[in-house]
Amino acid sequence: MAMNVNEGVNTLRPIYDFALPSLENDLGSRSLIYKAIPPGSYVLDVGCDTGRFGEALRTQKNCDVDGVEPYLTAAEVAKTRLNNVFVRSIKNEQSFDGLVNYNAILFLCVLEHLQDPWAVLKGALKTLKPGGTVYVVVPNIAHISVVRRLLLGQFDYSQFGTMDRTHLRWFTRKSLRESLENAGFVNINIDIIPTVPYLNQNFFISRFLTKQIGTILPDLFGSSIIGFGSKPITNE
Repeated sequence: MAMNVNEGVNTLRPIYDFALPSLENDLGSRSLIYKAIPPGSYVLDVGCDTGRFGEALRTQKNCDVDGVEPYLTAAEVAKTRLNNVFVRSIKNEQSFDGLVNYNAILFLCVLEHLQDPWAVLKGALKTLKPGGTVYVVVPNIAHISVVRRLLLGQFDYSQFGTMDRTHLRWFTRKSLRESLENAGFVNINIDIIPTVPYLNQNFFISRFLTKQIGTILPDLFGSSIIGFGSKPITNE
C-alpha cells in the first residue's frame, strides 16, 4: 500500500522520537502491550508518531506493522521504520476506509486526544479481522493526584501527563470498558499501571508496595489504564 499524504499536516507539535526501554523487562504500559501481541501479527498503530514501537514489533516479534500518523514530520521518520504509513487524521468510523484485516490495532495514548473516540473505536472494529484485538492505553482521570487537586479546586493543564493540555476526553476504568463494549468489542480486559506518589520505583520494596496498593485501589492509584478487546468471530 502506498503512502497517503493527502490529509497530512505540519505543525510545531514536537515529535516524541525517544528510545524505548527494554520492552521485555520494563513495567510500563507499552511493555505489557508488546508482550501481549502475538509474534507475526499484522498490526495497525494509530498515532504511531515516529514508529519506534512498531519498529520493535517488526524487528523483535516479526510483525508486519502499518502506521497512521497525521503529522508529516513524524510520518516521514515512521515510514523508514514501518511497512506502510498512512498520513491521515483519525476522526470517525470512515477514517479507516481502505484499511482492513488487521490482527491488532493500537491506540497508545491516542483516544484522549480525539473529539469522538467512540466513533473511532467502531471504525477500528470494522478494520480488524474477526477475532482480532484492539489495544488501548489512556491516562486515568481518577488517579489520586488529579482527585487531590480537584478537592483543592484545581483543574490546571500541563505540558505532559494526565492533565496534558491537548487532551479532549477523559477516561476511568469503567468508562473505558463501556466505550469498548458500546463499540462492539467482546472479551474485554481492563488493567492499570499503578503509580503511588512519593514512592521511588527504583527500589524493590517500593515496586512491591506500589503493586499491592494498585491492586487494592486500582482507580485511585492507576496512572494509566490498559484495555484489550476482541472483535467477535461472528461479526461481519
